[in-house]
Formats: sequence, C-alpha cells, structure tokens
Amino acid sequence: MTPEHTVQLITIDIGNTLGEFTGRSTTDRLREVSPFREVAPHRTAEAVRALLHREPELTDDLVCQMCQRLLIPYGNFPTDWDRGYVPYEDASATLDELATIAPVVTLSNMAVTGGPERVAAVRAAHGHQLEEVYTSYRLGGAKPEPWLWRMIADRRGVHIDRVVHIGDRLDADVYGAYFAGARVVHLRKEGSTVYPPFSGDHIRTVFRLSDAAAAVRAWAGLSA
Repeated sequence: MTPEHTVQLITIDIGNTLGEFTGRSTTDRLREVSPFREVAPHRTAEAVRALLHREPELTDDLVCQMCQRLLIPYGNFPTDWDRGYVPYEDASATLDELATIAPVVTLSNMAVTGGPERVAAVRAAHGHQLEEVYTSYRLGGAKPEPWLWRMIADRRGVHIDRVVHIGDRLDADVYGAYFAGARVVHLRKEGSTVYPPFSGDHIRTVFRLSDAAAAVRAWAGLSA
C-alpha cells in the first residue's frame, strides 16, 4: 500500500467539531473585568493565547502575569470557571467508525483555566474511543503551530504524512495541519473558504461530522 493510501493516526478537534463547550469562555470572563474591554478588547484574546493556552498549571505567578497584561486587580481574577462539554449527536458513532481505520486522538486549543474540567468531560464522553486527549495547555503551544502535529506524530511513532486531522477552523485546523505535513478533513460550517495554494487532495471538505469517516476511509484505501 502506497503512503498516500495509508492512514496511521487521526487527530481531531473538539470544540465545534465533536461537540460544544459549555460555560462562558476564559476570554469573555477576563474581558469583562479588564479596563481594556472597550478600548482594546483584542488584548484579552491575545493574552489568553500567549499565556493560558501554553501553561500546564494555573499558578499564582501565571495569574499575576495575566493581571499585569490586562490591568486586572488580582482580587478580581476569576477562580471558578465552570466549563463543560456536550457532544454532538453523531460524535460517538463517528469516533467508533474512525477508530476502525486508525487510532484517534484529540488536539484542541484550551486555556488552563477551564481546561481540566473540559478534559474530564471529554474523557467521560469519549474515553473509550480516544487513545489520548491532547490540549494546548498541556503541550505548551496552540494551533495552528505545525510542530504540535509533528510532536504528536513522533510520540505515536507515525510519520506526519500518515496523519489525518479533522477540524472546523480554517486557520487553526486546516492551515495548521496542512503546513505540518498532515492531510485534513475540513468540517466546513459557513463562510468563504480559501485553502492553501496547491493543496489539492491533501484537503477534503465535508459539511457534516458523520461524513468525515468516509473521507478518511477513502484516503486509507478502504471500501465504504
């Protein structure tokens, strides 16, 4: 079997791909208590991405750094994040089908604030179907950084060109995985789509999660 017809690892996004995260986002919670919320609301998302998506533990030092960046009084920094996860109706069946093709792991951007609650909820829903739940705050980087896929492939003993990623975000999922060297199934939601030049058959588009397995199966050279 040729490399282009071999799939040895499937990575899949979580939020808006397998299901929805519940509760208010870290960015929204922090924007609410920052004086930048009106004059520079983008600063909050930048700080969350730069710090909270990359650290494995919410330490006092990390909280102080966030407070300094966003001018939030230390006492106003939230302590209860109340985050959860609700899978889509077709998530479980899709994961079951994907697991017949290759091992399945998740790769998702998460802040360390509500991340542990989210991971626990994902494991409760899909723990028997996933070989690992990889998150940005545990890996120390955030999609679309290509090294994330390459590191996961290396950990699993798989060459990057044998990896298929499934996700909804054009920037984080499609471009990130493609430039890492993986193939991509884009779960397209809405809006215009501009794929990287010359990507060809390395990117396939589906409009329903339940159709993703058929796209991966075709790459693997397996019959439906």
